[in-house]
Amino acid sequence: MPTSARNSRRLHVRKHVSWTAWLTAGKNRIRCHTVDLSANGARFKPRGDIQPGTPVAVQFQPPDGPLMEVAAVVWRVDGDSVAVMFLRNIAVQVTAGSQRPEHGHRGWR
Repeated sequence: MPTSARNSRRLHVRKHVSWTAWLTAGKNRIRCHTVDLSANGARFKPRGDIQPGTPVAVQFQPPDGPLMEVAAVVWRVDGDSVAVMFLRNIAVQVTAGSQRPEHGHRGWR
């Protein structure tokens, strides 16, 4: 499906962010790097394998806000990234200043 057709179905705008995050599935905890984020989902670059349909707990720390935790399901795996759908919407207040890499540093924390 073309990207424009997929984007036109989105209910929430995705913001490109670069934060460290953790996906917890059962006893497995996988460190990730966010690619983008919206009120009802996110895309991550994980440091480990995870399969579509896996329920996960997502935890991440926006540089300008409180620790966020939300339950989600792995929606799809695309090459080196994983898309998750949150089981409840989150408040995403990402401003232009927050779109820089986490704490002003590049790469993994």
